[in-house]
Amino acid sequence: MSDLDGIVGALKSAPSVAVLAHVRPDGDAIGATLGASLALGEAGKITAAYNADPLPPGLACLPGAADLLREVPIGRRYACYLILDTSDLARTGGLLDGRPENAVVLNVDHHADNTRFGDVNWVEPGASSAGEMVYRLQHGNTSPEALRAAADLVARGAAVEDLAAGMYGNHDPSEWHLLSEVLASLRLSPDGRLAWVEVTAAALQRAGLGLEATENFIDFVRSVGGVQIAMMFKEASTGEVGVSFRSRGSLDVARLARQFGGGGHRNAAGCTLLEPLPAARARVLEAAQSLLIEDL
Repeated sequence: MSDLDGIVGALKSAPSVAVLAHVRPDGDAIGATLGASLALGEAGKITAAYNADPLPPGLACLPGAADLLREVPIGRRYACYLILDTSDLARTGGLLDGRPENAVVLNVDHHADNTRFGDVNWVEPGASSAGEMVYRLQHGNTSPEALRAAADLVARGAAVEDLAAGMYGNHDPSEWHLLSEVLASLRLSPDGRLAWVEVTAAALQRAGLGLEATENFIDFVRSVGGVQIAMMFKEASTGEVGVSFRSRGSLDVARLARQFGGGGHRNAAGCTLLEPLPAARARVLEAAQSLLIEDL
């Protein structure tokens, strides 16, 4: 029996399923969570979608988003817990603390560094996204690539224009004020191969926003010509800093993130350091420069 068959079999036999993904969720994590929960509900399961962190701006338009729960830990007792797009159990943010001993944990992920923490694990680094894997869970006799899956959804009536307008055309002005302050912090290494910005706790307070509002800010850093590693330092508190990494080509920033207890994909990864921003920045910049030197 394949890993996919094991996941399908466990879901079919479970009367109730909680669906969740990693903390600080992105569009893939939320989209996969909501899609799986809606599909399980239509199949007659008792189900709900959870995340430990707030919904990122722009994703509230997704079907089912209004019902996403932030109950930590999950209070209801489920027979099965479907965890999507999450490389290790700690990244669920405590949602599974106190779960029933006989509950089945299903791990569906596309991160190469996944720790195989589930009772059943379907880990496929070659998949483009968790969303693609959820699609294949619903259509187990197919193996489409992401664009083919998207084309099928459009053919079935997916409201592409409405979703795009909700995700990209519904920003609060405070997000742009915060973005302008973050981009003003842009710095580059002397050779122009490394670039970074900072999101300080003070800037977040001035904007009245949380870190979830900054999810896509790093894309502006990666778009700078000649930059091979882009980084964003996010000050959650005076002693906790999240770091997002993006890279081009063969540069493996997941390797960089793992040096600090994080992980991710070759070209998109992240980590968290429990120290003040100046110290975290200095250590990460040194490690990033070393990775660039090795790539010469």
